[in-house]
Amino acid sequence: MDIRVELYQFKHGDKAWYFTNHRKDVTHNGITYKSVRGLDRDAIEDADIDKCEIEVTFPQNTLRNDAGDSFTSVFLNKIYFESVYLTVLELEKNETLVLFIGRVTQPKFDDSADTMTLICSTGESYLNRTILTRKFQKTCPNSIYDRWCGLKFEDWAFDVTVTAINGLTITFTVNPTQVKDEEGNLVFVQVPVLDELGQPVLDVNGQPTYIDGDAVMETKTYVAGYLNRGLFKKLGVYTFVVGNTSNSVILYREHVGLKVGDVIQLAPGCDQSSKTCDSTFHNSARFGGHPYIPSENPVMAQLIK
Repeated sequence: MDIRVELYQFKHGDKAWYFTNHRKDVTHNGITYKSVRGLDRDAIEDADIDKCEIEVTFPQNTLRNDAGDSFTSVFLNKIYFESVYLTVLELEKNETLVLFIGRVTQPKFDDSADTMTLICSTGESYLNRTILTRKFQKTCPNSIYDRWCGLKFEDWAFDVTVTAINGLTITFTVNPTQVKDEEGNLVFVQVPVLDELGQPVLDVNGQPTYIDGDAVMETKTYVAGYLNRGLFKKLGVYTFVVGNTSNSVILYREHVGLKVGDVIQLAPGCDQSSKTCDSTFHNSARFGGHPYIPSENPVMAQLIK
């Protein structure tokens, strides 16, 4: 290619999106970069590597990859546990130059201009930035299911089927799940083992032997408030749950692409208290708050009268 074009590679977990600011799609190394009108970035300033950032601006329309995954929806709710990485390439006369490698640190939306701007930083910039240290507070500063909390979303999530959508209120039915015993093992119907005469096969202790048959299923119920401050997940995109009844949830904002009949995942939230951390999630070892902070400064209230 004789003219200069820029290629943008975004990767989020096992998903990838490829865009270009050229007026037509560009194929490079077997990958097709989709043309996006209005795709632009600011200058790359590398005089101070500790502050090497760029801002990439997109039109706020539906950008999808070949698999149909929406790119914009990854950032709509600002909940993405896996980093989004960016590589910017410059292609001219079949020569490739890497202009930038980094990760998205902040998405910004301008509804009046109908644009989405992604602030991207290099690894050096991310490691050398000044950030707020952990707070000394009564409640836990961790967000549930993040790396400091330690809980796994998959361990607490359950599948539901969407039956109605009314604004931000999503009505659902809980999908059946397999019963687990007290040790967390899946439960099956026990089928006796019979010999060729139809008589039970006995073990060394003279007791009948069994094999696992069909899975024992159950449909669980969840009380109102159980999902408060929890998460709603569909196709790798999370949305914050404001509250719930036994068969509905209220979302913080609209979840893009959601429709009746979709099977999605819901997981409970946490009020950041020591009591909930221990009684509900049994995760008190990772509780990051200081619940016994005195309500008054002891220096001022006791030592100085």
